[in-house]
Parts: sequence; structure tokens; C-alpha cells
Amino acid sequence: MLSDFPSFTPLTLEDKDTYNQLVADYPPFSNISFTSMQIWWNLEGKLAISSLNGNLVIYYHISYDPANTGYSLIGKQALDESINTLFDYLRSQHEPARLVHIPEFVVDKIQHKDSFVIDEEPDYKEYILDSHALDSLEGSLHGRNRRRIKKFLREVEGRKVEFRPLDLSSEEAKDQLFRVIVEMETNRASENDPDHTEHLALRKTLTHASALDIQHLGLYINDKLSAIILYHRALGGNHYILNHIKVDYSVPYIFDYVTHHIAGQAVKENVDFLNMEMDLGIENLREHKMGLRPVEFFRQYTISPPQD
Repeated sequence: MLSDFPSFTPLTLEDKDTYNQLVADYPPFSNISFTSMQIWWNLEGKLAISSLNGNLVIYYHISYDPANTGYSLIGKQALDESINTLFDYLRSQHEPARLVHIPEFVVDKIQHKDSFVIDEEPDYKEYILDSHALDSLEGSLHGRNRRRIKKFLREVEGRKVEFRPLDLSSEEAKDQLFRVIVEMETNRASENDPDHTEHLALRKTLTHASALDIQHLGLYINDKLSAIILYHRALGGNHYILNHIKVDYSVPYIFDYVTHHIAGQAVKENVDFLNMEMDLGIENLREHKMGLRPVEFFRQYTISPPQD
């Protein structure tokens, strides 16, 4: 499956087991999770990987976002040499000598950090939440979340509120679910995704839910679907990675209730942490994720040579 650099192999759904073996010992970053990569980074079928000095080179591609498109390095062996090899290759291709989305655990293993310019990507840090804390909501730190959930429960008092699996049994059912998601968004139109990239990602998630090990829940209020959660359990089993949460914002504080519920679900399944992924520099999203009181961040970096 894996080509030696500078050759690359497309990363397809059929490569899941082999790829997972390559990254099984690394922290559960969403950006290197097979499921998340297929959802977000392979919308145009250009996601590709290669082997370099026992490390993994990933080509992340989004045509409309060149600043975040490029090559990343995942591994812990001969990193200084590998980085310079990638820089030489990029120069030979008349591209900027710059690597993107390098996880912190890789940066930590670089021997001569002062030989490179290493800059954090603040928009790509992944928010890690404590499932137990978000489930129990004890202490002053979670006072705001407690108040919001109480307000949600008052709002829906007297109505039937239940979580149950989504119907993904047929293409017709998936199409209907997608239409419900689009309808939810009419209540809170977003200017952050004018090209509806998330719609493409949602379509892919729903279409390949089984192959991508997607777990799914819907929140129904009086039998009306009012929120969906699409997530997967990361390698190692101790994190959920939450790929999509879509809610009907006409119901106040519904998002807070949904995140509280998925934390409780995680606790029941002995999953200690939720990876809420990154905020992509969207200010209201950053504010909301910080309000959930993350206990850690999975940080990512760009690396470039000093002279470039």
C-alpha cells in the first residue's frame, strides 16, 4: 500500500486497516484519524500518503484553501533529515518550503528545533474535553453549562425528549436526513462556510458511515429530529472524535444539552475524553468550545526553513 517518498499512494476507504496500523501508537489527533481524514481532507480524492525514513508523509489537499493545503510529517524517526528532504522536494517542485499540520508529538522529537521556524497553527488546535466532568457538571467551572442545560429542560418541559440512533438504512433515508440538516441551518445561517464544504463532508459521512465506523445519535423532541451527532471512537478507545454536531437552534441551549449527553454516553462506554476538533478561527465556535472547559489541546504547527 505505502509508496516510498517522493512517490505517493492515494488513501482510500479500502486502506483503513493498513493505515490504522501505521498510526495506532500516536495520540488520537483528529487530523490523522483515518475517519476524519476521509471526511474532511479527501473531498476531491487527492488525499495521499508516502513513507520517508520510517515516517508517514501526508498530503492534505483542499483546492479552495491553499494556506492549509500541503505536506505533513507524522512519526518520530530521523525527523530533522526528513524535514530537510521534504523542503528540498518542495523547492524542486517550485513550491514554498513549508510543512503544515505537524502534530505536537512530532515537533517534540525534532532534534535541532532552532534549525527551523516552527509556528503554532492556532486555528487547528483540537479541543479535548473531560467526559466525566462534562457529564457530571460539578463545580463552579461548569456553572454556566449547568444553567444552560436547566434552561433547555425548562424549554422542553412537557414534551417527549429522547435520543435514538439515526435511520441510515437506505439512500432515501440518508437523503431525508440531509434535508433535515439543511432545514436546521435555515434557523441559523452561517457566513463561515459560504461554499457549503460541510455539506460535502456530511454527505460523505452519511454515505460511508459503516466503512468509517461512524456512530450516530439523533435527539428527537416530540418525534421531530432536532439534533444529530456523528462521531467515531478513536484508536486506543479512550476518545470520541466528534465529527459533526448539527442542531435546531430555534430550541434554546440545545447544543449544550447535546454535548452534555454525548459526554454521558462516553462515560457509559468507558471513554474518558471527547475530541471536539478545531475551531478553524471561527470566533463564535472558539468561544463556545472554550466554554465547554477543555482540559487539553492537541496542537499543530507549520515548519519552514529560516531562509524561506
